[in-house]
Amino acid sequence: MQLAGPVPSSLYHRYVEFKPFVKGMFTSTSLRGRILHHALHHQHNRIYNYDRDTTYGSFHTPTKDMTMKFLELCHFDKGGRIYTYVLTLDGMWRFTETGKEFGIDLLSKHTMHSDVNIYIAFSGEFLIRRLQTPHKDGSPDDQETHPPAEISGGPPSGEPPNDPAYYSLIIDNDSGTYRPNANQLTDLKAFMQKNLPGIKVVTLDCNGDKEKMNKWKTEQRERKKAEGKGVVAVQGDSGSISSSDEEDLDDQQRRADGGVKPSTKEKVIDKMEEPVEKVKRIRAGDREREQRETEDDLPVSSNISGS
Repeated sequence: MQLAGPVPSSLYHRYVEFKPFVKGMFTSTSLRGRILHHALHHQHNRIYNYDRDTTYGSFHTPTKDMTMKFLELCHFDKGGRIYTYVLTLDGMWRFTETGKEFGIDLLSKHTMHSDVNIYIAFSGEFLIRRLQTPHKDGSPDDQETHPPAEISGGPPSGEPPNDPAYYSLIIDNDSGTYRPNANQLTDLKAFMQKNLPGIKVVTLDCNGDKEKMNKWKTEQRERKKAEGKGVVAVQGDSGSISSSDEEDLDDQQRRADGGVKPSTKEKVIDKMEEPVEKVKRIRAGDREREQRETEDDLPVSSNISGS
């Protein structure tokens, strides 16, 4: 979703080398770096594919209609969804639903969204909540919202209100790959508020507001269990997708210690430790697997181009 720029100059973040191989992954240097770079770029192209079924549209300036289109892309407040996002330096906002029940096993969520770009504007996760009372000041926890409460006038039993004032965008900086500065959340809020007129934007610091953030995300997941309709899309084996990429990689080690069947992500990490000759043989098999995967059904991506 292309947002209206310019992106504030303060929103400028570089990847963090939280693991030894991360630099090689972004710069496509070293054997393991090239393997990961290729895999992430391939996943980006699969998620953000454009074909005859892609829906296009544009707004000359940010309007409430644009906000409603964004809410439509996110299914309004239905299903307790949580989304992983990256905002690029040129104002492209890329996001997909996340969570282990969603069934997409990515090597690194934010790196995939950025197409392995070294620099981005911001990244994290967000969720949508419907307010019981529109236009009310304060935080969504100052009144009942859906999720988690059952409030009338919308999902799950009724149609969503056709007014962005009934909704709150709760967005954070929970990204282990880029670790955006919490001091810039104010600038992010102003930028998102400008591009999504009418909606209430609330920002959370993944460290300073950790307790509230975890509480709200847990409530989303519980609502998803109650309202969800199972797996939406599948890519690879089932695996855990945690709230940050660093946790993803640490979880891989814990799973290995516990004897749990490795996911696709874990298998790729394991490949990087293997001898060069074995990796070459595996890559030959991967090319055959990738050719088969291109024939699979993929989730449809809806894209809006703004000015």
